[in-house]
Amino acid sequence: MIKKKYSEHNLVPCEYAREMREIIGSGEYGNAGIAIAVDLEHMDAHYHDTFDEIYFVLEGNMKFEFFNPDSGERWIEELVPNETVIVAKGVHHKILRASGHNRLLVVSIPPYRPDDENPSDRI
Repeated sequence: MIKKKYSEHNLVPCEYAREMREIIGSGEYGNAGIAIAVDLEHMDAHYHDTFDEIYFVLEGNMKFEFFNPDSGERWIEELVPNETVIVAKGVHHKILRASGHNRLLVVSIPPYRPDDENPSDRI
């Protein structure tokens, strides 16, 4: 069992959010990473080759754009609190708009790897 108090979260640098709190890192649990992004703003379009991401909106609202290179499908999703979207590895994604205050729970499976943040020229 892993238990983390708020004071034990790791603050990690993030150019897209005022604060990124890593709750569970890759060294603590090999199957997933868990973080909370606070006050996300503009996010450049990117994709990941090695992990999926699950976004769960805790507070605020966010508008995302997605592109699946396998199908050629492009779509937009607007999420409000208690809504989820799963971003499969390889799917290009970015934030188009976010409310002034927001909190997003991000689960990465397997854990997030900073060297797998690939810029997208498709969206």
